[in-house]
Amino acid sequence: MDNICEQIVVKSRTGGDRAKAVLIILGMAVLSAVLLFLAFITGFLVLVLIAIAAVVGGIYLLNGIEVEYEYIITNNELDIDKIIGRRTRKRMITVDLSQAEDLCVYNSETEPETDATVFATTGLEKDAYYLFVRHSDYGKVGVIFNPNSRTREAMIREFPYALRTRLGENIDSKKTDGESKDSKNADGENQ
Repeated sequence: MDNICEQIVVKSRTGGDRAKAVLIILGMAVLSAVLLFLAFITGFLVLVLIAIAAVVGGIYLLNGIEVEYEYIITNNELDIDKIIGRRTRKRMITVDLSQAEDLCVYNSETEPETDATVFATTGLEKDAYYLFVRHSDYGKVGVIFNPNSRTREAMIREFPYALRTRLGENIDSKKTDGESKDSKNADGENQ
């Protein structure tokens, strides 16, 4: 039976992203105002077209600040794509889940040593996970991402037996504890 799962997460805006947006808007406004003023004084209508192009370019740059990540599980492969401005897609990494070594909750204070690290997270540490996997090109890779419960279950189905068993015991104990405390699942949704 095929194991297919997709999830899209939106990267939350940081202070730097907001500063870029403000600078782009200010630059677009000042440049177009100056060009329109010069067009009015000199009578060159070409400057009006350049001002319109500056506004269109500014909107294009503003859309480029939006970042989403897509996690795609197809049988034993996890593909992570970065989507910028809903127009450009770039494959960040493809990993073989049968080569996974561990899946744990992410903690920025204690980062284990890896040969390469892939950040494909919303920027919120509270729901982030760390996947350790052997990659043929990069060695030991750490993937920091925000899989929901459905994506985690699809990944765990493809993990090696020993890891799947260990994680299954942890998940079962968390479900038992969580069911007794409240009726919310791991994603915070009511059941």
